[in-house]
Formats: sequence, C-alpha cells, structure tokens
Amino acid sequence: MASSPSVELSNGINGLSSVILHQLANGFTYSAEILLYGGQVISWMNQRGEELLYQSERAVFEPPHPVRGGIPICFPRFFGFGDVEDHGFARTRMWRLENLIDDMDFPPPGPDKAFADFILDNMPDDFPHWPYNHRFELRLRVILAPCGDLTMISRVKNVNTNGEPFSFKFVYHTYFAVSNIRATQVEGLEGVGYVDCLEMHERFVQDDDPITFVNELDRIYLNTPDEVTVRDRQYRRTYTITKNAGLPDIVVYNPWDSRNLADLGNYEYTWMVCVEAAAVDKEITLNPDEEWTGMQRLSFMEF
Repeated sequence: MASSPSVELSNGINGLSSVILHQLANGFTYSAEILLYGGQVISWMNQRGEELLYQSERAVFEPPHPVRGGIPICFPRFFGFGDVEDHGFARTRMWRLENLIDDMDFPPPGPDKAFADFILDNMPDDFPHWPYNHRFELRLRVILAPCGDLTMISRVKNVNTNGEPFSFKFVYHTYFAVSNIRATQVEGLEGVGYVDCLEMHERFVQDDDPITFVNELDRIYLNTPDEVTVRDRQYRRTYTITKNAGLPDIVVYNPWDSRNLADLGNYEYTWMVCVEAAAVDKEITLNPDEEWTGMQRLSFMEF
C-alpha cells in the first residue's frame, strides 16, 4: 500500500497548539488532531472527511477546563480521589511534543505511518492537589496508519528516587460519533462481569445480548476481551477497539439526559457513545524504575 504520511503543527481553537497527522494512501486521505493541552486527540477523520470522534458543541477550549469529546486521558485517577481532580489532571495540563526517534526502547513505528510523541512533565508545582511526593514519566505516542487506524500507546514510569512505589488508574475516555444512540450497540462484552456505577457500584453480569441504550448507562466491564466492537446500524459503520493486557477493563457510558452537564447540549447524548479502554477496577502499582504500557487501536469499517 503506497502511503504518504505527514505531520503538521497548528494553532487551533483559542490558540491551543495541536499536532495534525495526515495519511494519503491509494488516493484516500485520513487525519487525526491532538491537542498539546491534555495530550488529547480531538479529531479522527475518515477518507470522506467525516468525523469519527464526537466533540460536544459546547466544549470549552480554555484551560483549566477539560475538553468534552475526542479522547481525553484520565490519569492518575478515575472518579476522583481525595483532592485529586475528578478523572485526574492529565487532561487539564499542557503536554509537550517530544522527539523519541533515538529512544531504542521505543523505536519509530515505520516509515508508512504518521505519528507524534508527547510527554507530560511531572512538575510538583503543576499538581498542587497531588497528595504524594511521587515522580513519574507519562509518555504518549499517537499513530495514524495508512488504512486510517488510530493507535495510542501510553507509558508510565515510576522515577521516584526515594524507593517508594506509586499507584494509579488510567482510561482512554473515547467518545465515538454515532448516528443515533438508539441505533447503536456494543458487541464483545456478552457474559462479562461489570460494575454498575448507577446502582451503588453493585456487580452484575452482562447477558448474552449486545449492549443497547434506552436510558443513561455507566458501567465498568472487568477483565474484558482484547477486542470490542461498536455497531452503528444507521450509519452502517463499526468501530473496533483493540487493546493490550495493560488495559483489562472497558467503560461504557452514555449520559442520556445532559441537562446536568454544562458542556453538553440537551440532545447531544443522541450522537455519542463512550467505550473506553481502561485500567480502573484495580490500581496499577509500579516500583521505582518499573514501567507500564497501555495501548489501544481504533479501526472502523462500513457495511
């Protein structure tokens, strides 16, 4: 497959810097855009220029507000923890572009792929609510393949010099664009246990049918398969989430009634579904110099 990958630096909404990945392959063009604010993917477009990720019409592109839509990164917490920001602080901090070409432990993905590397610097003054004296490295690589697949690889390393371990949770909070939530289902989680966040975090088991949506839904599926599919019957499109063992859980979420969400319009829940590769049921604990890797690959197909 002949391809022509490229990387572009851009100033986007409210002057927030971003990186745009382009792929031209066999006459088809795909793209992805990543904000340095939050290290957040805010756009992933197919060959017809159609947006595959949902972004709220009321999204706030102004620090320190989180941006609703795309793929926020939730780290080091999910659902909040003490004074740590709800869903963590990674999504509301400035990341920086990093050149990892010479990193022998993380070689480039190949000449046919467009990619960019980012790092969130662990500066104590930036994290006043982080209740621990822990140092970490959080790196992110975003890759756009010639076929349009979007891959995200995150690496967290404990760089403490005091010999102490530290623990965290991690989520790729992916918002998929769909035609209508009522025409959407999630496949691949049949028979899997889950925590229902709307039922006092009680545990249940998914029945043998795909997940469908008739009301608000907020669940954490545990020890999930490596591959899960979102099927949009009206758009005749499927999204496939493929993940590694570092992300054992899947969060499935739709708020339905959006009136309590200031940055989401009343009916916008209709056009989005969150299916999120995650490590949240059990915290990840790293000893000094240990490293964790969380990978998800998003692909799409029309039928």
